[in-house]
Formats: sequence, structure tokens, C-alpha cells
Amino acid sequence: MKDSYGFIAPYYNRLAKLVFGNQLALAKQSFISDLRKKKVLIIGGGDGKDYQIYQEGLQGDYWELSQAMLELAKKNLPKSSLNFQWGYFRQVEDQTYDEIWLHFVLDTMLDSEIVELLDQLKKSLVPSGSIFLVDFFQPTTLKSKVLQFLMISFFRIAAQHKRKNTPDYEELFKRCLWEKEEEHIFLKCWIKAQLWKKSDG
Repeated sequence: MKDSYGFIAPYYNRLAKLVFGNQLALAKQSFISDLRKKKVLIIGGGDGKDYQIYQEGLQGDYWELSQAMLELAKKNLPKSSLNFQWGYFRQVEDQTYDEIWLHFVLDTMLDSEIVELLDQLKKSLVPSGSIFLVDFFQPTTLKSKVLQFLMISFFRIAAQHKRKNTPDYEELFKRCLWEKEEEHIFLKCWIKAQLWKKSDG
């Protein structure tokens, strides 16, 4: 499998901080608490730097499509108890998690792939568990609209991203019978951190 992030992996975190400051890290850390009591599934965690301050409490599985990013995550999270897995997430029968973190990963997927993943994750989450989503939403300012256009264009060329726009996350989650519990907003609603639970409906 070709590593689309191979050549940008060493610079990705510095580039993100140059453009967004600490806002991406703050969004990712929004709902993190009591990790020692939780088994966590992280999909698309990148180089793991934004989780370093929590690493001693991290246990569960860390899935990453980019082998270069995964190797960096192993180096950046040496004190964690995570199992690092390369490739597309594959559900293991009878393996469940208290939290599933989807941080800046769904924006790289087609709607059909997101729906398939959300349905699969229902089987991987304990009944009281949550999905912790962080991603780019529809931009509301001229600056964010220009930046988003440039970002999408760059990643379509550099990393073969399939999308030309941002997903309608809330519509997709609700379609798959998930219910939003809480939300924090960043950069004038361009970035949102959300907690989702399985809906009874």
C-alpha cells in the first residue's frame, strides 16, 4: 500500500502549527479525561504528538494508514500502552472500546466510506461509549474559505485525498443512528470537537 503521507510526515506537525497555532491540539484534547479507566481506539492519529501529555494513560489500539506517521507515533508515544496497527481499521470480534477517537480523519473519506465505518464502529463500542470527533467543518469566514480551498487542493495532489469538500458529518452520523452529546468550537466554527453516542432511535 502506497504511503501518501510518507514525504510530508516529518513536517506535518510543524506545518499545522505554523498555520493553526495550537488550535488543532486543543480541539483534539477537548474531551480527554480519566484515560486510565478507558480502552481507546484511535483511527488516523497521525504522528501522535498532540497526545504526548496523556501517553502514560493511553491504552487500546492506534490505527494509521501512513506507515511513516505510524513510526513517528511509536517514537512520540513510547510510554503508552497502545497497540500500533498499520492499515485500514479492522474490527476484531468481541473487542470493544470505551472511546473511539476520529481526529481529522473523516475529512479524507468519501460519504459511503464514512457510513460504512460508522456502522462498523457501533460493534466496537461499549454501550455507554462515545465517539470523539474532531474535524474541519464548513468555513464561515473568507480567510478560512481560502485556506480550506488551498488545503484541499494540496492534499488532493500530495496525498491523493478523494474529497473536494468537507463531509456533512452531522447528517452522516444521524443517518447511522448516532446522537450528538456535546460540542466545542474553534476558529469561528471551522473546527469542531464533538462527542457522539449510539442513538436509541
